[in-house]
Amino acid sequence: MVKEITIRLLATLKEFNMKEKLKELLSIPTKTWEEERLINYLISYLMEHFESQGYHYEVDDMGNLYVTKGISEYYPLVLAHTDSVHDIKEMVVKEEYLPNSQGEDKLALKAYTKEGGLPTGIGGDDKAGVFICLQLLEKFDVIKGFFPVAEETGCHGSRGAKEDFFKDVGYAIQFDSTENDTMSLSLMGTQLFEQDSEFFNKTKGLILEHGFTEWRHHPYTDTMVLKERFNFACLNFAAGYYNYHTDNEYVIVEDVLNSTLLGESVIKELGNEFYEFKVPKKGSFGWFD
Repeated sequence: MVKEITIRLLATLKEFNMKEKLKELLSIPTKTWEEERLINYLISYLMEHFESQGYHYEVDDMGNLYVTKGISEYYPLVLAHTDSVHDIKEMVVKEEYLPNSQGEDKLALKAYTKEGGLPTGIGGDDKAGVFICLQLLEKFDVIKGFFPVAEETGCHGSRGAKEDFFKDVGYAIQFDSTENDTMSLSLMGTQLFEQDSEFFNKTKGLILEHGFTEWRHHPYTDTMVLKERFNFACLNFAAGYYNYHTDNEYVIVEDVLNSTLLGESVIKELGNEFYEFKVPKKGSFGWFD
């Protein structure tokens, strides 16, 4: 199975010229509350690539982007936040070989300041996740995408997101965990799914096949807020970024692709069904009130 996944990785990389697309997206500065350039890029991407695919999008007053493709009683939802912690106006993205979680040097993308050439955070947290979501939105005919703003300062975008958009979500998959082998069991104490459930039993084997063996209790991201607000099960997978929130942050291309293929496999397995999971609420939005 590992060999099959490797073959798929190489084939997909060649077919979609993924590296250049990823570099283009990662080069966009996305400081919290200054995310307009990325939102406009995403809208342009939708208009260029999804024109004949029956989609519509909306941007709310906060800047959150909502995307819907197809018609269904329930939709899989993919999401990634559009902001990063790095205050940089322009960057140059370079290719280097840097270690993955297993200590193997892999093709990576790293950022440097345009003036001075100093290392700076590339914002893979969570532009790598945004890229993965775009690929999945393009792949499936029936799917939703959510790109919330201002996650890094307290999940403001997902806290203020429009409730109606989520009323027909069957389950949610976020790509905002570190490195290439991690998955969130919970976020700041909020459980994302029930391990002894049809939802997880259907996906567990796929998760392990793609090398996601580190299941952890993580700090917050947007699926924590969605899980507290809504009753659908959630997942949060690694997006291929390393050393997040530092000037030495980088993104490994192969890891981004592997997470994309995992998302594809999980959505194919789960389909357009509703998977309920309720958790006790810790107040209206838990940790940030």
